[in-house]
Amino acid sequence: MRQLRYFQAVAEELHFGKAAERLHIQQPPLSRQIQNLEEELEVELFKRTNRKVELTDEGRYFLKEAKEILTIMDRSKTTLQAMGDGTAGKLHVSFVYLALSSTFPQIMGDFIEDYPDVDVSLHEENTFFQVNAVKEGTRHIGFVTMRMVDIESLESMVVHRCASCAAVPANHPLAKKDVLTLRDLSELPYICSADSFCRMRVKEMQKIFEQQGLELKIGMKYERKHTGNVFVAAGLGWTVINVDSAGTIPDGIALKPLEIELHPFEIGMIWNPERATPLVRNFIEFYKERMDE
Repeated sequence: MRQLRYFQAVAEELHFGKAAERLHIQQPPLSRQIQNLEEELEVELFKRTNRKVELTDEGRYFLKEAKEILTIMDRSKTTLQAMGDGTAGKLHVSFVYLALSSTFPQIMGDFIEDYPDVDVSLHEENTFFQVNAVKEGTRHIGFVTMRMVDIESLESMVVHRCASCAAVPANHPLAKKDVLTLRDLSELPYICSADSFCRMRVKEMQKIFEQQGLELKIGMKYERKHTGNVFVAAGLGWTVINVDSAGTIPDGIALKPLEIELHPFEIGMIWNPERATPLVRNFIEFYKERMDE
């Protein structure tokens, strides 16, 4: 496995020195390991010259195989770490940022306290990555934004649901109204994120506006969390947020209910039934019990 990881590093860097630095080892032992691998496989994986290192046809083929083998090993390691009687081991839990507005942080804290022998690793990741990771087994549990991707092969349950509202500049005339209409909002650009969930929300909003004979003006697009709120506070437009985020809204923003009812924000817990080890099942039951309390 070490030889495969060394080979992958050299194949991706195409430079023994850079690969050695990436692996935190010296270059001579790295070169020896690659030579040993080539001797064992009885093929030449790299073309070496004084100027550059290139993959041979055999090397390009073997890189794909090596990556697949390493993925399988990482997946098996993750599953093995969560086996046993379910009271100890390694548990990988991923989540979207929106989950932090729910009871997720508190329940995770309770679980870590009640299961001191479980090594919990938390990963903030987008929904698409989580679904694939849970299917593959590199994540045991995922907390995702529902209605975004196909999770048919996984089991799931909604763990949090919250309503939506409009965020508008506090110094804008719309901030004085009790309820905002679509015509009101058509006056301002719609500020949205470049992530997948917001793209889905944009399509939903565009359809709603079109049904009313109105146009949804697309404004600034942002990459980092909360950047949209800063744009709203600066008077550059409006956006849709979940009402649970009210406590994290900066000054200069007014939250207003809409005349229409949008689909609520939903957070779902997902897991792979084929990889539901005792530890994973214990976590699921623990989370369900805490939700019912």
